[in-house]
Amino acid sequence: MKINKDSFLLFAALALSGVLIVCSSEAKEGALYGAALAQRVIIPSLLPLLILFNFVQHSAAGRALETMLSPITCKVLRLPKCAGPAVFLGLIGGYPTGALLTANLYRNSDIDCACAKRLLRFAFSGGAGFIITALGTGILKNREQGVILFTSVTAAALISALLGGFLWEKAEEGESSYLSLPVADALNKSVEQSARSVINMAAYIVLFCAVQGNIQIPALLAPLIEITSGTAQCATEMPLYATAFYLAFGGFCIHLQLFTIIKETGMRYADFLLWRGINGVISSAVCAAILQIFPEDSAVFSNYSQTIVRPTSVNAALSILMLLGCAVLILDLENRKRKC
Repeated sequence: MKINKDSFLLFAALALSGVLIVCSSEAKEGALYGAALAQRVIIPSLLPLLILFNFVQHSAAGRALETMLSPITCKVLRLPKCAGPAVFLGLIGGYPTGALLTANLYRNSDIDCACAKRLLRFAFSGGAGFIITALGTGILKNREQGVILFTSVTAAALISALLGGFLWEKAEEGESSYLSLPVADALNKSVEQSARSVINMAAYIVLFCAVQGNIQIPALLAPLIEITSGTAQCATEMPLYATAFYLAFGGFCIHLQLFTIIKETGMRYADFLLWRGINGVISSAVCAAILQIFPEDSAVFSNYSQTIVRPTSVNAALSILMLLGCAVLILDLENRKRKC
């Protein structure tokens, strides 16, 4: 018997709404926790950088950055010259930055869909502000750990970029066609785009945290659903290389935020998900290698002595079903957009 997806989605939405209403106190606590994370982590660490990075891309300053990065962008990564700022700023700016800058290039016809897909496969990082400052200094209380994690995630992205250069044909070289806005206009446009992106990200965090307030999942699976609250919950209780994997994967909450951009470029979500897993494995391997290179500092770089297993109100099977549900939701959205 064929399951009616519309009816299932309606039932799931109503059931989830009922849970949030009946367990309103737990949902409220979760939402407040998510709002606090957004206020203390996302907004201060991401918004200022995102505004500046968007400003660079929208203003004439991007020309200089394109020229500086062109030897690496064109000859090493085999990407168009105009993709240089999106790669560089995406890796140091934070999760939405790389995808947003890629979308700007694609919408202005500076890159084609094939190049946009290549960028989306690797220009995806928590950024220096979140990984080093918020996670390393703030959550782990160890800046060196943040540097190790940022190095691992960035190295994984660059390795994936090099791999893509061998797997796909070299993209045609070109410069951005719109980096000529006056300073005031570029700043206003950057503030507007950045604020919209951060508000969208904060709203997703609040929603996911409200749901998790009622449906507890094992701590080690939490980052797969929402990376910010997940790492805040369990980063101190797991090996550093596991955290490196989660950071490169990004979590389904981030994936949903980028879904519109993914579909706009004609990329399949399965393709995006595969490369998130590949980046995660590479990031974890790089982190483990760094810890092996500096064995005398392993006690400093290791952020746990023994994994602590927290009791939860539901079993692991429900947690796995929740993860699969996120993937099914994204794939269902993909199928619907393909039919339109």
